[in-house]
Amino acid sequence: MTVDYEKDPRAKEAIAIWEKGVLKEKDGSMSDAINFYRSALKIHDNVERLYRKKLHDEWILHKKLSELSVVPKDSSEQNGTGKDALHGGENVDLPPCWILEILPNDILLRIIKRVVLMSGESWVNLSMSCSTFNKLCFHDSMPFKTFAKYIYSKQKYNQMAMDLNGITNVCTFEKEMWQGDDIRMLNERPYIKFEGIYISVVNYLRYGSNAEGSSSLLNPVHMITYYRYFRFYENGQCLRLLTTDEPSFVVKHFAKENKPKHSDTCYWTLGFDYNFGHLKIMRSDEKYTFVEEFQIKNQGTKRYQRLKWLSSTVMDKEGNMSDCSLKNEKSFVFSRVKSFKSVGSNR
Repeated sequence: MTVDYEKDPRAKEAIAIWEKGVLKEKDGSMSDAINFYRSALKIHDNVERLYRKKLHDEWILHKKLSELSVVPKDSSEQNGTGKDALHGGENVDLPPCWILEILPNDILLRIIKRVVLMSGESWVNLSMSCSTFNKLCFHDSMPFKTFAKYIYSKQKYNQMAMDLNGITNVCTFEKEMWQGDDIRMLNERPYIKFEGIYISVVNYLRYGSNAEGSSSLLNPVHMITYYRYFRFYENGQCLRLLTTDEPSFVVKHFAKENKPKHSDTCYWTLGFDYNFGHLKIMRSDEKYTFVEEFQIKNQGTKRYQRLKWLSSTVMDKEGNMSDCSLKNEKSFVFSRVKSFKSVGSNR
């Protein structure tokens, strides 16, 4: 028997709760997600199948809408009937983009340069607008040169690492290393991103104990979820936070101007180990100095999207150093935040 989830109130309620669980799972809060899933299953035992059917129906609807062509009335009159325009698309003469016909390539490249400096995402979006911009955005060296100059000028390199490698000037080093090949440099030289936030979601199980007098043979199991946040600034500062609060509560207001409770102001530098992707983050208080080291890595097809843990150490005022366990720690993944644009554009 099939259930119409749009007409069955129990099914609608169960799906709504299940969707809350999906959102919690995306945030990494597995214990909350499981609670929502259980609540939904109590209302309707077939809720997962109904939820998947709802997703499939929405996908079919979106596909049908995307296949529709909206043709203005005057264009139908010029190109024949509306039916001919919809079903005979190969015979329809689309009006040219006059701005591309009028402006020379050097002017269009200036426009592209402005867009690149706005954000990498805008650069990509512009390239998909038409074949002319696609060619100029990704088949011309100027946009890559612009972005490379823009992003690498904001990176902070560790002075000790520069001295050990005999580097006195980073610009001179990059010219010698990559010979002006900006595309190759962008592919090989990691960088920190500023237009967003790095988030690490940690889930682990902790075994509890039974209440006094309990006859149960099984100990309860608790799923612990916490989050680490990094937001980097171009002046070498970094805002760090360890909390159980989910990204939906933290990200929007995560700024040094409105410093969250229990957050720390750190300082970050890059080194030349790990293919130029060695990141060091330091902070100090009255008793200790904390040093966390990472390697900047790709996340699938997204370049320099992940921070992989290398070490976490604590040093006291006497110079005694101890290592912190990384057993439960997970890599940080970058998430773009549109409201961070004013601080610095980056992709």
